[in-house]
Amino acid sequence: MMRFWMKALVGLALALGGMGTAHAAWWQAQTRHFTVYSEGNDEKLRGFAERLEKFDFLLRRLTGVATPEAGSPVKVYLLSSEAKVKALARNPNIAGYYTTSERTAYAFLSRGGKDSKFDMGAEEVLFHEYTHHFMLHHFPAAYPTWYVEGFAEFFSVVKFPKDGSIQFAHVPMARVPGLVLGQPYPLKQLFARDTEGLSLRDGDRYYGTAWLLTHYYFQQKNARTAEMTRYLRDLAGGVPDIQPDRYFDGGLDALEKDLKAYMRHRLNISVLTPKEMVIGEIAISPVDPAQGALLEDELRLIHRPPAEELPGIATTIRTEAAQYPGSAYAQALLAEAEWAVEQKEAALAAADRAIAIDPQSARAYAVRANVLLERAQDSDAEGDWKAALTSIVRANRADTEDPVPLALFYRYHAMRGGKMPDLGYDGLYKAFTLLPQNPNYRFNMAQAMAFRGEYEAASILLDPIAFSPHGSGMRDAALKMKAQYEARGEKKAAAKPGVGPAGNPAPAS
Repeated sequence: MMRFWMKALVGLALALGGMGTAHAAWWQAQTRHFTVYSEGNDEKLRGFAERLEKFDFLLRRLTGVATPEAGSPVKVYLLSSEAKVKALARNPNIAGYYTTSERTAYAFLSRGGKDSKFDMGAEEVLFHEYTHHFMLHHFPAAYPTWYVEGFAEFFSVVKFPKDGSIQFAHVPMARVPGLVLGQPYPLKQLFARDTEGLSLRDGDRYYGTAWLLTHYYFQQKNARTAEMTRYLRDLAGGVPDIQPDRYFDGGLDALEKDLKAYMRHRLNISVLTPKEMVIGEIAISPVDPAQGALLEDELRLIHRPPAEELPGIATTIRTEAAQYPGSAYAQALLAEAEWAVEQKEAALAAADRAIAIDPQSARAYAVRANVLLERAQDSDAEGDWKAALTSIVRANRADTEDPVPLALFYRYHAMRGGKMPDLGYDGLYKAFTLLPQNPNYRFNMAQAMAFRGEYEAASILLDPIAFSPHGSGMRDAALKMKAQYEARGEKKAAAKPGVGPAGNPAPAS
């Protein structure tokens, strides 16, 4: 079974005005791939952190990813109530949330369980979203929406028996009503569309059918497996004019008939035993009092608050930070808050206080660099440019795995104009590789490649955004940029003597 997984997936590589008291007792669990913050009992925290690491191991084992993760661990915040989660997400229907800031990937959810087996619990949401995170990090490509979501749904429901094993390929019960009562979503429509504009009922059918087809693909070993692998590999590889009907014996109608027959049978689950898992150390410790007092305020600040909420957040952080004048963390966070509300001199002063306390405060140096870059742009004085560059270099030396100083280094050279040095491209590339889930770094890297005339690579880099399952302005922009880069690439190829534009090979039959 494990050999099949690795063979089947080898082609993937181608490719809150106030959130409550700020003084709750916070603990943290540090693992290889996660930093988990929790309000409350450390034993519950340890169990949750262990489940996260087991889940990460499951994904790596089944996809053949053996390389260590680059960059910072994903930060996960276990909040004391669902009300806090909904307020922070600004959505009353949210049980958990995953996204990225400019510095890290993070998620937040509540410590409580779900009310019914037909609900989608917070952990299921986290596992679903972390699977997206994992796929985007290791297998970024233009996969179809149904597969992106089906892949995440397949791994969203896992169980952790007392024997230490991990069970996966369970039925996501939250999708059962739509899948069984409403019938599977028609495959021709599933293959042809994304999730945008679906009603709640059709959304459940769509996600449920995507899960079922992925389950069929992963848990069976037959001719359909080879057909699906070839289809996904060609799609990820950019084969043009793909017609799904041509990939499956009897077309999508025959595949749909097989899928419905598969649904009527008892579906198998799979198990990884404790002997197969290597989890690593889990270190539990209390959170520093200053960080504990400001942690939820930091979440509010980084979670893209509306402009009208920023002054209130900054005011709260000022009040809290004043109680911890000796904390570099508090002063660096205050500097970020002041910068967010365009209080530049106050931001610089807070950053300097943080650096005086901790000369290795990368976050403080990054704020200092932002202020000085803006000052240098206004004055164009060599001394101001030099001061900004010095802060960027010191930020990078303080934390070589922080993408922010690396991106600032590229921005510094872009602002100064002239030919971008190779070191500037290298810095942006490392920032992107540390956090490829962040769409801004992906956009910037694509633009940098285009500036260098690498139009095909720039276009491919945009695929995960351009073919995202969910509509957005960013997806529209990525599609537009892809079209521009592809046109420029064709023009560049046509301009070479004796070389014409590439043809469109027919898809494999």
